[in-house]
Amino acid sequence: MLFCLLPALLLALPTSAVAASVTIDGIRFGEGSANMRLVGVSGRGTLEEPFVVREEIVGNGEAVLRIDVESAEFGNRLRTQHAVGFALRKEVINGTGEAWDHFAMELEFVAGQGSDYYDGLSFAQATRVNRPFRSDRFRKVEDMAEPRDMVRFSEGMVTPGQAAVFLVSITHTGPQPTFFLVQHVRSPVAQHGPGLWMAVGADLFARRARARRH
Repeated sequence: MLFCLLPALLLALPTSAVAASVTIDGIRFGEGSANMRLVGVSGRGTLEEPFVVREEIVGNGEAVLRIDVESAEFGNRLRTQHAVGFALRKEVINGTGEAWDHFAMELEFVAGQGSDYYDGLSFAQATRVNRPFRSDRFRKVEDMAEPRDMVRFSEGMVTPGQAAVFLVSITHTGPQPTFFLVQHVRSPVAQHGPGLWMAVGADLFARRARARRH
């Protein structure tokens, strides 16, 4: 009797318990945190036809997109010297109920640890491909390579329900990397005085401390 009920019990589990992912042309994009919903993926990763990742951020904290290059033949779609490279267009819906006046993306090769100079992962460091990075909602772009790989967008606004578009490029020196794109958002009333990036730094410190304990 138990075996007969098992399929029905599995079907009754909430779908939110399983992280969504999409595989396209040798690469897989997946939800890496509970506050992000993957809506769809399309494209080829070239400059002419970038990967388009549509997602909705529905809660506070870091929203994480996991990226797995699964095919050894994936290659470099940017035609740079890196083993892996692709252009990425992110379309992010604000589902948090609060306006955003800042948005940042950071690469992590190991979950909870910022990408450094030695892991081979970057926003196409040392190339001009697809630069300047840009957004339709923010005027200012800070393209940082050291001490960690981060792109910060400011001087704009994304109100609840609106979508923001971001265009960047990502490269790696290995043929089949797995890594994380960590996204930080902020409400204009969330931080004053110390500023957004002190709050981001505290959030990163706590996250990495948790990662070291596991």
